Amino acid sequence: MTVIMIGQDKFKISEDEVAKRELKVMKVSDDVIQVQEEIHGIIALVGATSSVNIKKEELKNLIKVVKEEFGWTDICK
Repeated sequence: MTVIMIGQDKFKISEDEVAKRELKVMKVSDDVIQVQEEIHGIIALVGATSSVNIKKEELKNLIKVVKEEFGWTDICK
C-alpha cells in the first residue's frame, strides 16, 4: 500500500522539546481510505478514542489525493 503525506508540522511541547506531526493517507480498498496522524517526540496517550486533527490545507490535499491518486472522481464536485 502506498502512503502519501498530506501535511506535516512541528510544535513546542515544553522548554526543551519539540514534537513533529505528520498526517498521511493510504488507500485500504477501492472505497476505503485510512488517515493516519503520527506525532513523534512525546509520550503517546492511552485511551479508547482515536481522532485526527486536519487543517484546512491538509483537507484540500486529502481531497486532491483521493481524486488524483485513488480515482475517487465523485468527491466534492
